Parts: sequence; structure tokens; C-alpha cells
Amino acid sequence: MVSNDSCKDKAVKIAFDNIAIQRIEEQCINCGRCKTICEDFVGVKYDHMKAKEAVCINCGQCILNCPVGALIPKYDYKRVLNYLHDTEKIVTISIAPAVRTSIGEGFNQDPGTFLEKELIGALKMAGFDYVFDVTFGADLTIMEEATELIRRKEAKENLPMFTSCCPSWVKYLEIYHPSLLNHLSTTKSPIACQSAIINTYFSKMQNIAKSAIINVVVVPCTAKKFEIKRTEMGMDIALTTSELVLLLKESNIDISKVKPKEFDSILAKGSGAGLIFGSSGGVLEAVLRCANYFLTGEEKEELFDFEAIRGDNKVKKATVNLGKYSLKVAAVSGMPNIEEVLKELTDYDFIEVMNCPNGCVGGGGQVLGAINKQREINMKRSLALYLDDNKNKIKASYANPDIISIYKTYLKEPGSDKALKILHTSFKDRSSILGE
Repeated sequence: MVSNDSCKDKAVKIAFDNIAIQRIEEQCINCGRCKTICEDFVGVKYDHMKAKEAVCINCGQCILNCPVGALIPKYDYKRVLNYLHDTEKIVTISIAPAVRTSIGEGFNQDPGTFLEKELIGALKMAGFDYVFDVTFGADLTIMEEATELIRRKEAKENLPMFTSCCPSWVKYLEIYHPSLLNHLSTTKSPIACQSAIINTYFSKMQNIAKSAIINVVVVPCTAKKFEIKRTEMGMDIALTTSELVLLLKESNIDISKVKPKEFDSILAKGSGAGLIFGSSGGVLEAVLRCANYFLTGEEKEELFDFEAIRGDNKVKKATVNLGKYSLKVAAVSGMPNIEEVLKELTDYDFIEVMNCPNGCVGGGGQVLGAINKQREINMKRSLALYLDDNKNKIKASYANPDIISIYKTYLKEPGSDKALKILHTSFKDRSSILGE
């Protein structure tokens, strides 16, 4: 029996309507590790007597750290399989950056094995009508976020700006620090930008009714299941990497034995900057590459020693000169670590925040591995993203021909009225669930 709550006193509480995580009750040994991970490692703490519900930021780190596999994502892949057999629906799937470096682990391949084209081939074999790259959506996020950062710096308003592409971080801020919500970038996450373009630009270009499209995204993150329920996000189903392994296996598809294919051209592969979104420090680096060009008109692959914001340190700090501005920046992973940075908030201009270790590559929806080797596994996944970025001829979002085209023909320019309408969002105070 699968349950969404537990009577076991040492286990972390999971609400009945938790959209991302569930517990297999008979497998739980009440060891308390999930609760320790949630409270001490993730940093979700609250008064159980006062809170209106079990507080969860949907990150899934409890799943990765359960020693007996009693915690799992909420499975949605069966719904996707049903849609793939519905001849009246056009089913699109978009692949997040970190998935292509970890999907192979579900088929006995080494962590960090880069299987982009093989994954596309497998998804085509499974019956998806269009296979898109979320790095295209990441490039849109970068263009908008870089513009937003410059505007805030010029106006000296709402600084530092926080990244907003990690839904666990956004929800954490909404619950614990709602007074700081105006520091979040209003730019939607890559998957949300992607879905906005599929539902508008793509559907018009292909003459497909929006109601006929089923938007699926495969992500390393359980919290994306929560994010897509925000009313304006426009994505129908979020599958985790581990769910996609199940979908492919139930379809009798072995990713190591398929014919490699390319992304569909309408929303094809993005820049190297979009790809490194999957690693801690990657969003920060990508936005800086773009902001420098907007401010100086100069294309520079190396603005400063990017190694300062790469790697798996929990807090990475740097100062970078972008034309007339000297920006103090930081990349932070883990909510306990951002709490320390918040104490010195005025020291920064721009802060990337990710919940999971090493960023999205360490997400709660990734293929399970040995608990004591998680750091090693995440580093291999992350390295694979940077190696592909090194090989990519297009390093920055502003140089992506498809991004240039969509702004020219549809969005006009970053930060335009149309871009603000479909690529930006707002946030809300959720602190009331704490009951304080």
C-alpha cells in the first residue's frame, strides 16, 4: 500500500496532497533518516503543533537518502503512456539539461555518461511527436534575467537579485522569508519559458490547437511537479529522470541500443550557457556571459575565473567587472547555506540559489545511486555538462540563432511587453502554513 502520510514517529511527515513525494508504508523501517535529511540537510524546520500542514519544499532529497527505497516520486508516467496512445493528442517532451547526464544510470551506464542524442532516439521510439531541448527555454530565461539584472542595477532597486529557476528555493522563500520575494527574478524558469513558447509560438507555427497539445517535461527535480501547478506555467506533466527510466523500460526500450537522433528543429538545442543550468553556478555564469554582452557589446568567453563559481562548494563568491559595473555575486546550494548569506545580503548584487547538492544534477528525481557516493556521482554528472559546453560552438544565449529569430519575429526584445507577459511571473506569501 502506498500512503501519503505516516504514523511512524521518526519519519518525516508527508501531506496527503503532496504533489511530488509519496511513501510506501510497508517498506518504511522508521529509521528517521528522512526527517534528519529534511530538517538538518535541507533546512525545513517548523513547529508541528502550530503548522497548518506538513511543510515540504518538494525537493526529494529524502528520496535519495532513504536506505530502503520507501520514498518515491509521485508517479505520472502512466498518464504519459496513455497520452502516447491517444491519436487526437500531440505529445511534446522537453529534456532538461541534467537528465542527459544521468539517464544512462538507469540502464547500467556510468554516471556522467552523456546520452543526449540517444535519449532523443528513445523518446521518438516511445511515440513522442516532438522532442525539444529545455536549454532553448534556458536561453530565454538567461536573456530575460540578464536584462532584468541590468535594469535593477541601473535603478538600484531590489538588489541583490535572486535567481528563481529552482522551485524548492522559491517555495522556501515564500514560506520562510516572504518579505524578500521582491528580490526574486520575475523571469520564469526554463521549463516554464519553454511551455509558454510551445503553447503560443510553436502551436501557431505548426497550426496546432493549444488544446490538442500535451506538454511533458523530463526533469531531475521532484519540485517541478509542484512548480507546473502554478496556474500560468502551462506545462501539463513533469516526469522525473527515474520515472522516465520506468516509462522506457515498460515500453521495452533500452537507451543504449537505440538509433541516436536530433532535437526537433522548432525548439532545437540551446547554447552551452543554457546547458550548464544543470550545475550549481551554471545559471550565474550563463547570466553573466549574457549581461556582459548587453552592457559592453563585447563577446568574451572568459569574463573572469569562472572556476570560482564552479564545483561543489556550498557557497561560491566572486566579483566580476561588466563594463561600468562591478558586480558582487554568489552561487549557493542548500537552504541552510543561503540562511548564512542572507545575513550579509547587502554585500551582493546577484545570487544564484539551488536547493540540491551540485545543483540540478543532484535533484531528488534523479536515478538512485549509492548514498555514500552521491557527491562523486553528482560531480561526474556536472562535469559532463561543462565538457559539452566546452565543445558547443555557441557559448552564450544572445548568439543562439534560434533565440535571435524568436525575438525578432515574436518577442521583439528582452524585457518587451510581450516578453514580460509570457516569460515572467509573480510569487506569493506562503508563510501562513507555518501557523505563526
